[in-house]
Amino acid sequence: MTTNPELTVALAVVPEIERTERLLDEARKRLREHPRGMPPDAARDSVINDAVNAFQADGKWPANIGRDAAKAYADASAWEAERLARERAKESTELLAWDTRMTYSSGALEHLGTRLEEILSNVRAAAETLGHVRTADAAIKAGGAVVETWGRLQGLVDDITMVRAAQWELLLPRLRPGTPAGMDDERRKVSRWRNEGYGEVRTRLIDVPAFALEVMRSQRYTEAYVLWLATAGSAYVPASLDYFAAEVTAATEPVSHDDHGPLLDYSPHVTAIPESAAPAPTGAERTPELSY
Repeated sequence: MTTNPELTVALAVVPEIERTERLLDEARKRLREHPRGMPPDAARDSVINDAVNAFQADGKWPANIGRDAAKAYADASAWEAERLARERAKESTELLAWDTRMTYSSGALEHLGTRLEEILSNVRAAAETLGHVRTADAAIKAGGAVVETWGRLQGLVDDITMVRAAQWELLLPRLRPGTPAGMDDERRKVSRWRNEGYGEVRTRLIDVPAFALEVMRSQRYTEAYVLWLATAGSAYVPASLDYFAAEVTAATEPVSHDDHGPLLDYSPHVTAIPESAAPAPTGAERTPELSY
C-alpha cells in the first residue's frame, strides 16, 4: 500500500486499478494472518514419536495412537490447504494487479498531469505576492503577506514532490511478478532518463537553466525551482511510458544551427502525383455512327 497521497488518489481515479490494488492488499493481509503450522507428515510423525517415547519410558502403549496420528495428519492437511490457497491468491492477484496497472496507468498519469497544473496555478498566484523574493530569508525580511505566502509555497513544493514521485512510480516499469532478477533493462533505461532530467518539461535540456536542471536530475525540489517551473510553460506529466520514450527521443535528436537559428531541410522531396480518375458515366454516352 502506498503512503503517497497523490499516488493513492491517482490510482483511485481508475476503478480497475483501485479494485485490483485493494484485492492485492487483502490477499497479502490474509496470508500474513494465517497461523503458523506444520506439514501433514510432520504433524503425524510428531504424534507417533511422542507415543514411541512414552512407550520406551514406561512400557505402556498409548491408546488410540493410530486415530490420534491420523487426526493430526488430517488437521495439518487442512492447514496446509488453507495456506496454499492464500499463497496462490496473493501470487495470482499480484499478477492481476501488475497487468491492470500496466494497462490502465495512463488514466492515473492523466490525473497527475491535471493535478500538476492545479499546483502550478497556485504557485503562479503566490508569485504575484512574492515578487522577486526567492528565499526564506528574503521572505522574512519582507514580512507581512509575503511570509504567509512563502509558507503556502513550501506546501506546494511538497505537493509537487509527491506528484513527481507518483509519476515515476507509474512510469518506471516494475518487473512482472515471477520475472527472474536482472531482466530489468527497461527499468534501468527509464531510470537513466529520469536521472538525466527528462520527464519534467517539454524542453530540450540544453535550454533549461543550470539550477533547474540540477533540481530535475536530483528530484530535490525547491521554492526557486517551483517558481521557475510555474512560468516556464512547459511542465508536464508524460501520458504513458511510450509517450515518454518518444519525448526523450525527440529531445535528443541532433539539431543543426547557424547564425539565424535551427537549420531546416530544404532538399527537394518527390511527391507522387496520383493519376486522374476516369470520369463517371452520365448515361448520355453513345457510340458515334460513321457513314462511309
